[in-house]
Amino acid sequence: MLKLMKYEFIHSMRSFFISFCVFWGACLLLPFFTEGLILDIPILSFMMAFGFTVLVMGISIALFVSIFTHYYHSMFKRPAYLTLTLPVSSLQLIISKLIVSFVWLILGGIALMFGVLLMGVMMSLLTHNMSIMQIFQGIPEVFKRLGQMFMNQPGESLLSLIYMIVETYALIISIYFALTLAHTALCRHHRLAVGICIWIVLGIIFSWIQFVLSGMSITSIEWYGIPVTFMFIDLFFNVILTFVTVYILDYHIEIE
Repeated sequence: MLKLMKYEFIHSMRSFFISFCVFWGACLLLPFFTEGLILDIPILSFMMAFGFTVLVMGISIALFVSIFTHYYHSMFKRPAYLTLTLPVSSLQLIISKLIVSFVWLILGGIALMFGVLLMGVMMSLLTHNMSIMQIFQGIPEVFKRLGQMFMNQPGESLLSLIYMIVETYALIISIYFALTLAHTALCRHHRLAVGICIWIVLGIIFSWIQFVLSGMSITSIEWYGIPVTFMFIDLFFNVILTFVTVYILDYHIEIE
């Protein structure tokens, strides 16, 4: 299992690392535009300042696009002949891909914070409003406050972490299920586009189910502000989608 995850991590590294490098490069360039040091055009400087929000959204979208493309290429294109003949079960294969996707999302969060740090360092060099030492001295303080928050509210922090994991799992396994379903006898053409459409429809259906259930008193149960009932409903669907995806891989998959 560990060797399989190592294989997945190495082969997915390129697409994710490219996204990180583009984001970091943009974070380094953005301060030059906002300070008018490259092109002293007010509207351009404003657009580049607004561009940071776009950068954050862009790195988030790029991560999930990379999850789409890596699963698609490794499972249904030419590399699939190697992937699907590995001496592991389909369940182990899916679990390993899920774990690696989780790792990349965590690394994506770290890359986001590192990009903000790079931009802060560059801004301090350009404006001299804050020294680089002050920026780096503030980093331990951030982690200290996060630790204090966890120690003061351990139950809420732990439940929030579990809820985040369940929701992230739901997003990833829905991507895997949609692309896998599109590679059966039900669809013979434009399978990637069909898989994306299935994923969108699946998200709409789940949102509708949650909307319908939100009117029931049982779904109003909360613990530390977390909708516990919805979390268990999502967990139930996660298990169903996982085993249905494994079943399709074992008995109905068609490689391009």
